[in-house]
Amino acid sequence: MRIQQILALGLFALVAFMSGCASVTKQATNIYPEPKPDKGLVYFFRESRFEGSAVSYNIKENEQVIGAVADGTYFFVFCEPGYHTYTASTEADSSRVIFVKAGGTYFINCGIKGGMVAARPSLHIASEAEARSILPDLTYAIK
Repeated sequence: MRIQQILALGLFALVAFMSGCASVTKQATNIYPEPKPDKGLVYFFRESRFEGSAVSYNIKENEQVIGAVADGTYFFVFCEPGYHTYTASTEADSSRVIFVKAGGTYFINCGIKGGMVAARPSLHIASEAEARSILPDLTYAIK
């Protein structure tokens, strides 16, 4: 009976792990747009690391998926000026609120941490210098 419980727990963990995964399509060419004078530009990026490398997750705003990050990828969105709340979910949630100015560029580092069953997302506002040093090593991805 003990082996069946262990197998059931393993199956549950696998299902929970897979439910946190998002589909990410990597592009052949990286894109780095210029900010628009009437919109803000927000980059979401995830460095390539061994920990959690098999896990990808969606980024949402107002419950709408705006993109997804996987190990070693980035994407960007143009958005209206004002406050924006971005959320990522696996077995836990992580959110960041930023105030976007027209013509401004912002960077959110999308990390991953170990969790009880599946990896947990972590969203952190990054400096431009940090982001610009990492982005050239990443691959542009679209949802």
